[in-house]
Amino acid sequence: MTCQTETFSLKRGASFHVLIRIPSAFPDGHFVGWTLQSQARTEEDVLLADLVATWEDPVTTRVLVLKCLDTTDWTVGQAQFDVKLTDPDGFVLPTDTAIFYVVRGATHA
Repeated sequence: MTCQTETFSLKRGASFHVLIRIPSAFPDGHFVGWTLQSQARTEEDVLLADLVATWEDPVTTRVLVLKCLDTTDWTVGQAQFDVKLTDPDGFVLPTDTAIFYVVRGATHA
């Protein structure tokens, strides 16, 4: 599934918070009852974190919300994430993989 995402930078130590809009080809409520799973990984496929993946509104299922509060230990460099949506029968529909960059911040311990 293609979900429009822009490449972005995340300062290591900042909370990860991304909203992903479901394409309009899917009607409101299409994904009710589907489970969500998402991970952030380095370019080398090293796990950075299991992301908390929820619906902004579980009735309309229009916007996915991905979060990770603590990115302090994330590796600086290119990273990626996607979302795996699974229906109650086990049908799996993954989103495209999105690329982002973890960068150093100027303020840190």
